Amino acid sequence: MSSIRERILAAQDLRSETVTIPEWDVTVEVRGLTGTQRARLMKSGFDASGTVDFERLYPELVIASTFDPATGEAVFGEADRDALNGKSGSALERLAQAAMRVSGLSPDATAAAEKNSEATPSDASTSS
Repeated sequence: MSSIRERILAAQDLRSETVTIPEWDVTVEVRGLTGTQRARLMKSGFDASGTVDFERLYPELVIASTFDPATGEAVFGEADRDALNGKSGSALERLAQAAMRVSGLSPDATAAAEKNSEATPSDASTSS
C-alpha cells in the first residue's frame, strides 16, 4: 500500500473542460492551473493597490490554460498577450471564466470547496 504522500503526488488532480468559442469557430480544452501557475497569476494579475488588473489577468489565464484538444499542445504563448486583448472581450472572458472554474478560482468553486471541507474543531482540548 502506498503512503498518503505517494498517493497525493501521483494523483492526476488537474481538472479540465472543453469550451466552444463560437466567435472564433473553435473548441479548446481548458485545463486547471498548477500551484506554480496559480501563484504566478495571483502575483501578476493585481496592481500595486491589490486591485484586479483584468487587462493582465484574463490573457494570463487564457495563455496558461488553453490547449488544443487534438494535440494537447498549448494554443497561446506569452507573445500572444496583446493580441488576445485585441480579440472579442466576451470570448476572452468565456475562456478566462472556464480557467478560473477548473482552477478553483471562481466564487462558486470556492464556496463548494468550503462546503465540502471537513469542519475542524476550534478547541481540541479535553481538559475541564
